[in-house]
Amino acid sequence: MLSQRALSNIQPNDIKSIMGRGSSNVYDMHTNPSGIVSLGVAENRLMHDEIASHINSHLSITKRSLTYGDGSVGSDQLRQSIASFMNNTAFRPRKPLELKQVTVLAGVSSVIDCLAFCLCESGEGILLGRPTYVGFISDMVNRAGVKPVLVDFERQLKPTHPTSLEAVKCYEDALVQSIQNGTPVRALLLCHPHNPFGVCYEPHVLEAYLKLCAKYKIHLISDEVYANSIFASTDFPTPPTFTSILTFDIEKYIDLSLVHCLYGMSKDFCSNGIRLGAFVSQANPELHAAIRAVSKFAWPSSLADTAWCGILNDTDFLSTYFHTLTKRLSAAYEHCITLLKQHDIPYVPA
Repeated sequence: MLSQRALSNIQPNDIKSIMGRGSSNVYDMHTNPSGIVSLGVAENRLMHDEIASHINSHLSITKRSLTYGDGSVGSDQLRQSIASFMNNTAFRPRKPLELKQVTVLAGVSSVIDCLAFCLCESGEGILLGRPTYVGFISDMVNRAGVKPVLVDFERQLKPTHPTSLEAVKCYEDALVQSIQNGTPVRALLLCHPHNPFGVCYEPHVLEAYLKLCAKYKIHLISDEVYANSIFASTDFPTPPTFTSILTFDIEKYIDLSLVHCLYGMSKDFCSNGIRLGAFVSQANPELHAAIRAVSKFAWPSSLADTAWCGILNDTDFLSTYFHTLTKRLSAAYEHCITLLKQHDIPYVPA
């Protein structure tokens, strides 16, 4: 016999069924031409050759890599490398990040799982707008037992875009309704840039979210895994500039201890299989400590740790990497929408 919480996680559902069919029959031009091309997975393969080549030619482990090293939240070297990388790329934090403000686990999903466990009691809620990346829901629910408080924009009297200023009111309405229904809300989770819409939140909208979270004294979690994947297209010749939540003078709006940023290797570095995710919080050592206390269940591999360190510290490689990435993203987008238009398939510009 299994526990009820275990049984609840293995109940069949449509999403698991669809994803299972896709992953077990993946299209390949040469080996499986009749396979499935899944449009439901945010997996970027455009820079696989470059990433694989860099790791194969630079990865070198020491005897220390075979030990517990600096512990279960990433090596000191990786945490410092992430802080330095974020200080000098699209994030542009108002206050430079320090090693002690970065905690690393085995993927951003593990980070969200730990945040749900550490910020909420079982049955409490986290605000989540939809449509959304479906993995967020299982990240909150499966172990922590947290309830996603879904914000539905299409059912408003006037349909609202999830990244618009008007959407902030929808979040507040959902929060108030959740409290009235007996489910306290402890946090609001944004995916910025948005998944699946592929649109950045504008600065004045992010300011409104900071004010909303301050009003209700809840945490604001900004998942920024696509921060360096902004590209131009015929639909958006001049795409909106990405503005990290870390850029703001946060204390002007809210207690800094309530604001957190997430980053990882999966998207910008095209490496979903190398499970590394970073939790960044500049004024909440207690939350870092709480995550560390349960981090051994999501301990990042020293090999993955070393591989990402090597990439983040290779300034020559990075100087061309992101330029090539965004160029290929743009070309792939144009190829995709051309095919959609040829077959009269509607799509949402991104």
